[in-house]
Amino acid sequence: MWYTTSVVEGPAQILCQVPREWSIRTAEAIVAAEAKSGPLVDGQTVLARAQPPSRRREHVLVLGALALIVLLGAALRFYQLGTHSIGNAYYAATVQSMLTSWHNFFFASFEPGGSVSVDKPPVGFWIQCASAGLLGVNGFALALPQALAGVLSILVLYRLVGRSCGPWAGLAAALTLAVLPVAVSTERNNTIDGLLVLVLLLAAWAFLRAAEKGSLLLLLLGALLVGLGFNIKMLQAFLPLPAFYVVYLLGARTAWWKRLLHLAAATALLLVVSLSWAVAVDLTPADSRPYVGSSTDNSVLQLITGHNGLARLGLFGGPQPRSGAGPAPVAPAGPQNPPPIVPSQPNPARTPGPLPNSPSQPAGPVQPGLPPRNPPGPSTGMPNPGALQPGGSSEVGQAGPLRLFVEPLVTEASWLLPAALLGILLVLVALGRPWPLQEQHRALLLWAGWLLPEALYFSCNTGLFHAYYLIMLGPPLAALVGAAAWALSRLWTRRPWPAWGALALLSAATLFLQMITLRGYPADGGWIPLVAVPSALLGLTLLAWRPRRVLTTLGIGLLLLGLFLAPLVWSVLTALNPNPNVALPRAGPAAASPGQYRPSPLPPTQQRLTEYLLAHTRPDSYLFATLRATEAAPYIVATGRPVLAVGGFSGGDNVAGVEELAAMVAAGNLRYFLGGWEDRRDIATWLERSCCPVALPAGIPAEGRALDIGLYDCECAARP
Repeated sequence: MWYTTSVVEGPAQILCQVPREWSIRTAEAIVAAEAKSGPLVDGQTVLARAQPPSRRREHVLVLGALALIVLLGAALRFYQLGTHSIGNAYYAATVQSMLTSWHNFFFASFEPGGSVSVDKPPVGFWIQCASAGLLGVNGFALALPQALAGVLSILVLYRLVGRSCGPWAGLAAALTLAVLPVAVSTERNNTIDGLLVLVLLLAAWAFLRAAEKGSLLLLLLGALLVGLGFNIKMLQAFLPLPAFYVVYLLGARTAWWKRLLHLAAATALLLVVSLSWAVAVDLTPADSRPYVGSSTDNSVLQLITGHNGLARLGLFGGPQPRSGAGPAPVAPAGPQNPPPIVPSQPNPARTPGPLPNSPSQPAGPVQPGLPPRNPPGPSTGMPNPGALQPGGSSEVGQAGPLRLFVEPLVTEASWLLPAALLGILLVLVALGRPWPLQEQHRALLLWAGWLLPEALYFSCNTGLFHAYYLIMLGPPLAALVGAAAWALSRLWTRRPWPAWGALALLSAATLFLQMITLRGYPADGGWIPLVAVPSALLGLTLLAWRPRRVLTTLGIGLLLLGLFLAPLVWSVLTALNPNPNVALPRAGPAAASPGQYRPSPLPPTQQRLTEYLLAHTRPDSYLFATLRATEAAPYIVATGRPVLAVGGFSGGDNVAGVEELAAMVAAGNLRYFLGGWEDRRDIATWLERSCCPVALPAGIPAEGRALDIGLYDCECAARP
């Protein structure tokens, strides 16, 4: 127990904290010594010098435990990072294309020809470009920013929870986030959600500090960070924003009218930062930039409200295939990019110089990568189009109040969810009076206000979302586990037996969910209950007995082992999985997700087809055209050549119509068309009338999804 006392030395008065066993006279002697040796120091210095050896040992233990937790989190995220594939090929192709020119870099072009953009804002891919520019376009370089962000998130969360609830609570939160399976699987991939989580944690720090100080500058910093997150993954960054605003509105140490004015100013800055790139793109003439992928009208603002907005709520179906011609794709001229499409004339604005430090783009087989080196595959990293439809029951289950507690989502982020939810009630009991707001009140508002609405959203959503989006639950869930530890320790000093009962209830609820979940995985997790349950029971018994301190510490350790063993093992299995789903990251071993789509590797068949296309096309032309980016991305990654995805990611974009495609063929910029065109009957009819089916050469059997639906040569009529 520590007490605050006032120590007077001359005209100065210092408030310092001293242990109960220390006398006030001892503290006065320390202050007097400080006064004689130099300028009078503040209370924090006095406290630091007055700490007994036991406090210093505790500080060393905390730092050591934090180091071990960070090392554990880093090992789970960096073990064989990028070894198995280049990741999601749609995003990998985007980064490779962005590195070919400043034009493609700014507009986040999906392919080197600059015809269509990726369906996300560019900031996350800019960071990946920096990594790939230094290390080459390979699986390790593309996943590195997310893995680093995951490790930094552990440290930031420790600091956030430790400030309000103490270092041991901070350690519990950091450990929870370090072993959260969905965080491990997502941060080992080139999806950009890990970067978003780090930015939002930094924003949470800014909002909490702004409320503590009543600071407009810190509030604006928080708004700027959320706006930056918006330019990583659009409206997903706004999920915790209501909690951030409530913390400042109810907890800021300033007048009410100032709080409202400050929030209005922060909102204005938030909108400016969030929409800056979108407005810049929409104000650029359509013929001077890529088509905005996954939009219905070639507008980023429509992409925000449509595919990345209402579609996530099940209220908007996204772009649909349409036979009408859209804006013609215009490719920046260069050794790897075809000239602008005829009849358009070359536009100097579309031909910026190459990005410094960009990797070479040979018009041949797969570009060599730095370690770990990736062959042309082994997986294309493209999701099954069927898995992307709204609802996606095979991946995220049916909407309902129990969605997060049953398959297929329970193994992603819910191992410790009961502890976090019960932690909210424990913190309320431990705090007692709700007013005036203390630091712990503000923390509870933030973390509960972040977790509960998101849990409700994911439970009830019938729109488009994927299992790895649950990484957004990671920070608040982990923070509330830490807060529960703080609340239990505080209650223990007042009423030990009720506190022990609350701890037993929390442990039982958490272990019950874990054991029910593991019944479905006897091969991978059947042994876990045999260790976790006895360990937790023995730990609770030692804590109930309340023996000497050594045995109490042992009891806490055994209880933690019981509660954290299942998520830890699942995260280890995630890191060891030799065949991860790189398109839609999932936690656990290879067989953990029924119905999980595992993209096929780029097989020898497609490699031979690539060699055939390279030999029969000019290096400055499109390699071929296809309807969807899912077919185009692996070839872009493998060759560095432009591949025209006429329908964008889903096949519903209006990147080009028959007239534009015919003009490209006439100009010699495009020769081959690959894949099925049933969703674009205008193009399919034109191909049947104007182009020739290719008799595949020996060694390229017509097998597999890409080849059995046809390869057309549209220069056949021009040959004698």
